[in-house]
Amino acid sequence: MAALLGWFSYFKGWIFSDFKNISPQELHSLLSSPHKVLLIDVRSSKEFKKDHLQNAINIPLEKLLDATIRSSEIVVYSERGELSVEAARILSHRGYQSIRNLEGGVVFWIRAGYDVGAG
Repeated sequence: MAALLGWFSYFKGWIFSDFKNISPQELHSLLSSPHKVLLIDVRSSKEFKKDHLQNAINIPLEKLLDATIRSSEIVVYSERGELSVEAARILSHRGYQSIRNLEGGVVFWIRAGYDVGAG
């Protein structure tokens, strides 16, 4: 049971992570400020076209290792937050310092009452 709890906590990014989780409310506040942050949607291109956060760029998880990212602050997200935890770990291991993961991904963003765009 303890192993299962440990695995779940690691998978969610709650333990052994070099990044921070950010709530939809915290991200909305950050995006409303003059502070510059790069939003990366790590879902597939098809999912990104269906809906995404405004001003986000799409770098699917499988292409993240090859991507060149020029930003000091990065927020990654996915549909429910699982892929973005993995993306945050990848970016952290690549040496990026200020990485955040949107808790619950697009699902929690919409539940919090915030808009998504399409296209």
